Amino acid sequence: MDALTHVFLPLTIAYVLRRDLFQQPQYLLLGLFGLVSDLDKPLGVPGLLHSLVTLVPICLILIVIDYWYRDDTTYGLLTSAFVLSHPVLDILEGVTVPLLYPLVATGVGFTYPMTVVFGPDAGALWFALEGPPVALEFGEPRLGHATDPDVTENTYGVIDGYGVASTLTFLFVYGGLEWQERRERGNESP
Repeated sequence: MDALTHVFLPLTIAYVLRRDLFQQPQYLLLGLFGLVSDLDKPLGVPGLLHSLVTLVPICLILIVIDYWYRDDTTYGLLTSAFVLSHPVLDILEGVTVPLLYPLVATGVGFTYPMTVVFGPDAGALWFALEGPPVALEFGEPRLGHATDPDVTENTYGVIDGYGVASTLTFLFVYGGLEWQERRERGNESP
């Protein structure tokens, strides 16, 4: 999944669910923690930061730091949610993510094998669904966004259609809710 999706899809969900945490716009930058997992690529160890073995301690450290400095864990938990959203989105995308790396090298991910067949051979309705809608796949972790098994380089997609859609959705939700709040404040009588 591209960088924009990893930032803006979780940020949109968090903003809608807990808008009160984003009263100051700089807190929107916490969405960048959705990219932490992909720091394993420049480190040269793909999978290291997609693993719960590594991510859970990182999240615990973020929560402890938040508690230490603010005597509260709200933003540590929010930041941890952004960090942990990354492997979840990768699994949903169909990337085989090594959740227990380096203990277990096998990755897990979803695939979506269902197809629609049209035409007279498809049955009485001229269409048929073949295959299950979703399947769980186990296998070798896929490096970066290489879809060809012969590609072994570590690549990273920065922008794709899903990322643009996620960004536009966030901007629409954020702008719409902010506009609505200003409008409601303007209609309040003293």
